[in-house]
Amino acid sequence: MGRFPHAPARFFESRADLLIAREAMALTDVEALAAEPLERLSGGERQRVVLARALAQQPRLLVLDEPTAHLDLRYQAECVALLRRLHRDEGLGILLISHDLNLAAEVSDRLLLLAGGRAVTSGPPHEVLQAPVLEAVYGCRVAVDKHSATGRPTVSVVWPEGR
Repeated sequence: MGRFPHAPARFFESRADLLIAREAMALTDVEALAAEPLERLSGGERQRVVLARALAQQPRLLVLDEPTAHLDLRYQAECVALLRRLHRDEGLGILLISHDLNLAAEVSDRLLLLAGGRAVTSGPPHEVLQAPVLEAVYGCRVAVDKHSATGRPTVSVVWPEGR
């Protein structure tokens, strides 16, 4: 289905379409799921299949809403590595929407922080992910540190003491 935008008047995929789709499936490690109906897939499998479908369209800009939702740690890491590689090696533009501030900090060059549908601040992750800003937006205490391996900001909730 990912190839449909390239030839909506056709009823069947060409050999080239099938090769492109198979390549996208290989990139997202879903080849073994090719014959499975979408409704039988787990949330994580479905997420990876949808990403493969999007990649099969060969976009110049990929718009992703919570791309690592429902993925276990292994597939989160593989998804992030794939997105970085596609951006770096193929110049794929990626617009990523996420509630996961740590994911956003790790994969993004620039962030736009929204609150109530309005822009609060934008810029590189180290400028946007500041404790006072995040505390004002989210209404809870946070700690912002640097990831020991990447140096990127990491955000943690400072959990309130139990009453």
